[in-house]
This record gives sequence, C-alpha cells and structure tokens, in this order.
Amino acid sequence: MTKSRSTLCIGTAALFVIASAAACTGSSGGPAPAPTTTQPIAITFHPCDDLPKDVIEGLGYSPRVWTRTDREHPVVSHECSTANNNRESPGYSTVFAATGFSFQGVLDDSRLTEYKRANVGGRDVYFADHDGLECLVTVDADPAVFQFSVTYASTTTRPDRNFTTIEQACTEAERILDAILPYVPEQL
Repeated sequence: MTKSRSTLCIGTAALFVIASAAACTGSSGGPAPAPTTTQPIAITFHPCDDLPKDVIEGLGYSPRVWTRTDREHPVVSHECSTANNNRESPGYSTVFAATGFSFQGVLDDSRLTEYKRANVGGRDVYFADHDGLECLVTVDADPAVFQFSVTYASTTTRPDRNFTTIEQACTEAERILDAILPYVPEQL
C-alpha cells in the first residue's frame, strides 16, 4: 500500500470515528446518551455529486478516482475520499463528508484540539487537529455538518512530499475551503 493510500485510509477512518463517537457511548465511563425519538438527519448533499468537478480539479484532485462511501449508521454520512496530486504542494489525502451530527457535537469531541475557529462567508467553521494526523475542517450546515480533512505526517522521512505540521495542513485546508464553500449549502 502506498503512503498516500495509507494516509487516505487513516483520514477516512478518522472521519468515521468522529461520526461514530458523536452517536455512540464512549468507553470513558461517561453517561449514556438519553434515548431519543428523532430520526437520523436526512442528508441530500453528496460531495461526490454536488461539488463542481472543475473546482475540484482546480484544487489538484481527480474526481474520476474518488472513493465514494455512504453510511447510514450510526449517523448518515456521505463521503468522498481521494489523494491530492497538486504538483505545487506536497501530496496528501482528504475526505469530503456531509455528516448528520451537530456542529456543537464536533466542538465537544475530546479527540480534537482546536486550531482555530472562524466565520467564513457568514458560516461558522472549526479547524482542529485530529490526533496529530490531520487538519479537520468542520462547517456548520445546521442541523448537520460538512467536513473535510488534510492529512499531515510529522514523522515523515520525505518532508518534500508530505505536509509535516498542523499549520501546513490547515493552511492548505483554508485554500480548499475558499474554493468549495460557495458550493456547500447552508443546510445539507
């Protein structure tokens, strides 16, 4: 398995773990979530279908090689994962996801370390370091969230081919956000 594919798997797993944790009881001994009668959030937006192909290609991705994942449990999540092969920056993997959990739930996730919060184009955006693996960007799309990640490897032996710090990964994430945010609906 190549470095990009390995990192891609980690990024995909990280987003799924975050989605799972938001909907499940952790092993930390915390209280069980209160029973609810609400249905899962229905999400009609799918990054593979709804982000403009020309914009995605302009960012260094090839929409033709995206891996599409749709989940219904424990929360609804529509994901596209791929590697970025922009020759002007290090290669990295990313996952774009429309996920049925709340923005506040992401803010409360103890596995995330806040990098920064911002208001971009009138939208609340949270940049976080996820376990030293990626810059995870979360956009509030009440009642759900749109997320994407940019991986980095602080222990890489090839710093010319990988981002090595959260700062580098989040700087790249800001570039991506600027290009795709106009295409992310305010409600998914």
